[in-house]
Amino acid sequence: MKYLIVFIIVMCVIALLFFTKTGKRLRLRASGTADEVITKDASTPEGAKAYYNTAISKKEEEYQKAHAIYAQMLGKIENYETQLRSLKKENMQLDLNITSCVEKNDDDGAKVYLTRQQEVTDKIDIIKEAVKELKENANLQDETLKDMFDELNKLKSEKETSILALETAQVTKSLKATPGISTNEEDKLLDKVRDGVKKTKEEADGNKIAYENSATVQQKRLDKKMKDEEIQKKLEQLKAARKK
Repeated sequence: MKYLIVFIIVMCVIALLFFTKTGKRLRLRASGTADEVITKDASTPEGAKAYYNTAISKKEEEYQKAHAIYAQMLGKIENYETQLRSLKKENMQLDLNITSCVEKNDDDGAKVYLTRQQEVTDKIDIIKEAVKELKENANLQDETLKDMFDELNKLKSEKETSILALETAQVTKSLKATPGISTNEEDKLLDKVRDGVKKTKEEADGNKIAYENSATVQQKRLDKKMKDEEIQKKLEQLKAARKK
């Protein structure tokens, strides 16, 4: 019963993903997210190296398989050519045997050798045709191998060039594009401090100007000046009275 419930749940999830609009949206979103991650990862030297290594490994595996097929073809050709040499040798011996039987008027013996010679001749023709076809296919496979080898070397070269370009770009991105523009957290914090100092000084200068120009301050200064002048006048009067 427990396994039946699990099976039903799994089937419901599969049905949701593959047979409903909601499932389609979920699949597309998952696919899109995966594509974004891959794209971002592929833009880094480490990610690019991993993807190139995977592609190179796959091509090397395909090359090894193709090379194994080519080696099998060459092996078959060598085997068939060995058989051909043996059959031709046998055919030459059959010629001698047939001639000997004819000379001896041994018709039955001659017929046996002639029958065998026909079998050998037919087999030689079949093997010759097979060798011809195999050699043609082997030549095509050899060309394919050369193309695959060239593609593999190009991919390896492309890997080195691309990774070098990404590493260079990564270093360049870490440089400051314009002197004075902060590129790290410490510089940004210092910029905030500098901005704060500048703003505070500007506010202080503004307050000072406002204070200097205020009517109350001006009146106080005027009153003080008048008092100072009055005191000075009284002092001069006292000095003059003493002289009398």
